[in-house]
Amino acid sequence: MSRPVGRRIVVGVDRSFAGMQALRRAAQLARREGAQLDAVRAWVFAPTWRPGTLTWRWQDECDRAALVYLRGVFDAALGGMPRDVTVRLVATQGYAGQVLVDHAHRESDLLVVGSPQRGRFGRSRGHVTRYCVTRADVPVVAVPAPSWARAETIRRFARDLERFSR
Repeated sequence: MSRPVGRRIVVGVDRSFAGMQALRRAAQLARREGAQLDAVRAWVFAPTWRPGTLTWRWQDECDRAALVYLRGVFDAALGGMPRDVTVRLVATQGYAGQVLVDHAHRESDLLVVGSPQRGRFGRSRGHVTRYCVTRADVPVVAVPAPSWARAETIRRFARDLERFSR
């Protein structure tokens, strides 16, 4: 008899404002639902000198660097690893959208991704977000950057700062 698997909240992690906001939201959801939080960082190594020469040493080094990156984002977004949530750090070679969709494959999973602000003509600039929303077999939560981090707010702040610092 197989053991039932609990709910997982899978979150794609990067250092963008939207990515850190997604991590905060995923931690809140995991805390509220008593779920495991899987923080996923995808990485791609494309050597320019000889394609296909990624040895196991390079792969291990890239995995270690991705785990260090994950811990750094937790520090920046949450002040460290949450103690009241079970966190699993996942570093995987591959393109972010595909890695996230492949990782969040259980029926009970929920996928959380950061969603960058919309560009011209209302089109989203986030190809990873778009990939996950269109291809995932599980529910996807697309989290925008906080309002203070949006480009117009930052430009206005810089303009005011320049004006008052003369």
